[in-house]
Amino acid sequence: MAIYKPGRPNKYNPTTQSGIKPPAKPGEYRMRDGSGRITYIGETNNLARRTGEHIRSGKLPVGDGGGTIEYKVADGRSTSNTRRQHEQASIEKHQPTLNKSKGGEGRPAGR
Repeated sequence: MAIYKPGRPNKYNPTTQSGIKPPAKPGEYRMRDGSGRITYIGETNNLARRTGEHIRSGKLPVGDGGGTIEYKVADGRSTSNTRRQHEQASIEKHQPTLNKSKGGEGRPAGR
């Protein structure tokens, strides 16, 4: 089951506020540093909230040379488990520097 539409993800740069801000919907996201390298991949049940958490923690830098976030909104058939499986496959494929594990350790959605 494809839980994400094919094609490129939406992009948002919090430094310049360019692109499309992530919505408060479930999905998968990637953070890129100023040079364009993928530094972190995650899944969440609220892309907008999670983006703000990463900005406040400093994991997604804002300012000179700041990073961007790319995201895809999951379709209505997705579950926390299907999104986690996709996240794990993406982490294995791209091997981002800030992911400390293979992914999927977060709280299940709805708890």
